[in-house]
Amino acid sequence: MSVYINDYCRYAWQLLTGSRFKGELDIAGRRQRDIAPYINCQDSLRILDLANGRLRPQYTILKARGHKVCGIDRVNRSSLNWINIAYCLARELYAWKLNSVVGRRNGRTLVCGDVSILPFKQNTFDLVTSVAAFEHFLDVPSVIAEVKRILRPGGVAWVGIHPFTCLSGGHNLSLAEFPLHRVPKGVDAWDHLRRRRLPFHVPLNEWRPGQYLEEFIKHFEVLKHYCATREGEAILTPGLEAELSGYSRDELTCGAYIIVARRPYL
Repeated sequence: MSVYINDYCRYAWQLLTGSRFKGELDIAGRRQRDIAPYINCQDSLRILDLANGRLRPQYTILKARGHKVCGIDRVNRSSLNWINIAYCLARELYAWKLNSVVGRRNGRTLVCGDVSILPFKQNTFDLVTSVAAFEHFLDVPSVIAEVKRILRPGGVAWVGIHPFTCLSGGHNLSLAEFPLHRVPKGVDAWDHLRRRRLPFHVPLNEWRPGQYLEEFIKHFEVLKHYCATREGEAILTPGLEAELSGYSRDELTCGAYIIVARRPYL
């Protein structure tokens, strides 16, 4: 329990100092560079933030830049408890930092719904974006098929995935440090791929990067895919690499995997 209290304290400090928000701006900048050759980002785009999360940082950034953004997530529901109050305060901290960087936000469009059965008509959006959510989807093929359906022909999906195969892929080590630089004392590195002594606290589909890529190729023209962030390279000893020989070094050290895909015109 003390580990999680320390994590939450460190996370709150990162919000107050702006370092956490800087990371979100970096993600937004990377996305814009990746999609710029295919979509005119100067236009007001129709964007879906898929599984926007409780903090909604990318949703907030895109809204502030003048786009017509809709966010969908099961957490987009109103309920009064200490967790939602804490997240509300955190969102206001994000917004406060955002206003000093990109300007004021416009109105909210948030939907509480299932990402594998999207409540939108076909050809609705120019861009679908998702950050650190696909690894939690338990029916990935249905989600990808739905993303294709609601994108217009020529529309782009920009997906950032936190792979299960990376050092922090079990989502049970630290919520305040990304990429992960050290494993907590008494915890085996890549425990989630080895002995699984630590429980998982969130749903995980356990897909490998190549599986996501193969599924996107079935429905989209994949424009690019790459590892954006590395973690655990100094921790991956020859002994560990031999024990985890069923995984490539690239899979074991990629902390953020990006797929950029376009819906075919035909």
